[in-house]
Amino acid sequence: MIIDAHQHYWRLARGDYAWLSPQAGAVLYRDYMPEQLKPDLKQNNVVGTVLVQAAATMEETEFMLEICKQEETVLGVVGWLDLEGADFEKHYLRFRADSHFIGIRPNLPIVEDGDWSRYPKLLCNLALLDEDGFPIDFLIGPSDLPRIVKLLDLVPKLSAIVDHLAFPDITGKGIGAWTDGMNLIAQFKNTACKLSGLATGAGGMPWLAVDVAPYVERICEVFGSERILFGSDWPVCLQAGSFTEILEIAREALPSSLTPSQRNAIFAGNAARIYRLDVKEMKE
Repeated sequence: MIIDAHQHYWRLARGDYAWLSPQAGAVLYRDYMPEQLKPDLKQNNVVGTVLVQAAATMEETEFMLEICKQEETVLGVVGWLDLEGADFEKHYLRFRADSHFIGIRPNLPIVEDGDWSRYPKLLCNLALLDEDGFPIDFLIGPSDLPRIVKLLDLVPKLSAIVDHLAFPDITGKGIGAWTDGMNLIAQFKNTACKLSGLATGAGGMPWLAVDVAPYVERICEVFGSERILFGSDWPVCLQAGSFTEILEIAREALPSSLTPSQRNAIFAGNAARIYRLDVKEMKE
C-alpha cells in the first residue's frame, strides 16, 4: 500500500500559477487533473494522495478542496495561507472546518540574518499551528536551513515537513553544509522530510537511484524511517520520468537495510499519521 504525500493538480485557465509559463517547458505548461494520474495510481497500488498547493492564493486552496470532495483518490489538501497576514487566524479556522484541509505550505520571507523577531505576526500565527499540531510544509533549499533552524528554535514543537530533501546539490558540491543543516532540523522531534523531488532537484535534470542514494541514506540516518514520507511530486516529476519511474527511484535509493515495516512507514504510514489522514477513506 502506498500513499503519495506530495503531488499537484492545476488548471492553467485559473490564472494564478505565476511560475507556470511556456518558458517553463511544454511538459508542465498544460492542465493536470485527476483523470491523468489515476491510471498510474491504480497500476502502483497507491491508495490515495496528498494534494499540495502550486499557487500562492487561497482561491487555489478552495479549488483543491473542491477536487478533494469529488475525487476519492485525494485524501487531503496542503493549501496556502498568508503566514504574515493579519487575518491568518480567520482563514485558517475557516479552512480547518473542512476535514480535508490537512496542512499549509506558505511563502516565507527571506531573513538573511535569521532574526525572526522582526516578524511578530508570523511568529504569532506559527504559534497557533504549533498549538494545534497542524502540519506546515517548507519549500526550502540548503542555504535556507540555518535560518529555518533559528525559526524552529522559537516554535520547537511545530509539525514541520521539509519538502524535496531541501534540494541537495546532487552534483556533490556543498553536501557538508546540507548535511549539517538537515542534522539540526532533525533534532526537532516533530520535523519530517519528504522523499520527493528526487529526479528533478537539479533544474529538471534526471537523476538515477545511484545518484540520490547517498542523500537518501543521510536523511534516513538523521530522521529515521518514522519521519520520512514518500512523494512523487507529480506532474513536476514528468520532466525526468513517469510516476512509476520516480517511485522506483525512491524504492531503490532507500537503504537495503530497512525492514518491510520501515518501508511501509515511509511509503504510507507516516503520511497517514503526520497529516492525520482519515484511514477509513483508504481502499484496502
